[in-house]
Amino acid sequence: MKKFAKRTVMIIMLLLLPLLFSACGEKNPYRVYTFNLSDSFNTTNKVQIVSREKPQAELDALYDELDQILIDLDHRFNIQDRGDGIITEQMLINQNAGIAPLAVSEEMINVLKTALEMSEFSLSGGVALFDPSIAPVWDVWDFVNNLYDPFMDNRAEAPAAEQITARLPLVDYTKIIIDETAKTVFLQDAGMKIDLGAIVKGYAADQLKAHLVSKGYDKAVIDVGRNILLLGDGVDVEGADTPWKVSIQTPFVSQYDGSDHQTYGSMQLTDVTVVTSGTYEKYIMDESGNMYPHILDPRTGYPFDNGVIGVTVVCSESIVGDGFSTTLFALGIVDGMALVNSLDYLDAVWVVENGTSKEIYVSDGLKDLFVFNEAVTEIGFVYKGAYNENFGN
Repeated sequence: MKKFAKRTVMIIMLLLLPLLFSACGEKNPYRVYTFNLSDSFNTTNKVQIVSREKPQAELDALYDELDQILIDLDHRFNIQDRGDGIITEQMLINQNAGIAPLAVSEEMINVLKTALEMSEFSLSGGVALFDPSIAPVWDVWDFVNNLYDPFMDNRAEAPAAEQITARLPLVDYTKIIIDETAKTVFLQDAGMKIDLGAIVKGYAADQLKAHLVSKGYDKAVIDVGRNILLLGDGVDVEGADTPWKVSIQTPFVSQYDGSDHQTYGSMQLTDVTVVTSGTYEKYIMDESGNMYPHILDPRTGYPFDNGVIGVTVVCSESIVGDGFSTTLFALGIVDGMALVNSLDYLDAVWVVENGTSKEIYVSDGLKDLFVFNEAVTEIGFVYKGAYNENFGN
């Protein structure tokens, strides 16, 4: 049985993304089709399409096509041993580190090139804070098995300092060698390892969008592991085009919380991607209650400690949004916001801890779009507006 359903009522997207549309009523010719796709990349994947009535056979075929795109990408870029015996292209690159260049697909080269561009954007004191070769250090932390679940209260200790420092020499994006003529990738030092997980889900979302467009669809919400990509406009109750309303989840407040604290703000957006990186979902907690978020600083091997709780990026391509959400998080708000405001294709919303307050800032391009949820002031969130360090915000 296909994992999708036609709905004729208002739906709520994962990550608290309301689709402000009800298909009820004779004036509205649109329907909403929800495709719950396979768990490629070890995450939840969903596509919701707004369209006129479609025959069942077309929907069945479209589901299979979208799902196969994700499965194929997972089989190319996954580096986790899932016990299925599948050796992916990215695993082979890592296995050949320090041995020989590996012939790879054009797709691998393109995604890896984008990751290395993010490394260049993230340079701080000569060190790339976004570095896809951080994987050996990430493995020491074993976030896959140690992520904290508040329902299980599964505490885990941080690895020993000597374990971390022993892996740091393996982290160097400049030793990832791409030969575009020979179509090969080579990791210069034995023991090096790359992980493109910080960028590939965004790439997958872009591929799903491209396929939908090729099939004539022009309204959809694509969600690949909470990388949200909006195709075109949504529609209102009478079937007229209207921007999608995107609400951003409040850090440390569950999306299933019944209060009005679930989201700290919203924006009306069309045909863009919205991607968030933060400290509040994937982390290890030790017996003393210390949190260790999963985004690691290549300079130390420990989680970044720069006061940033979350960064939400808005731009047109999801692979770019995915990469920049981590890059900006790593750079911190001063350098990160300067970078955002220097690029006309990028905007961002920040949540930064300042004492007991959690301050929210937006880039210049969002100051007239972002709507703050005043209810979250009750739990310590403060909206500071467009960030400009020259004026002390």
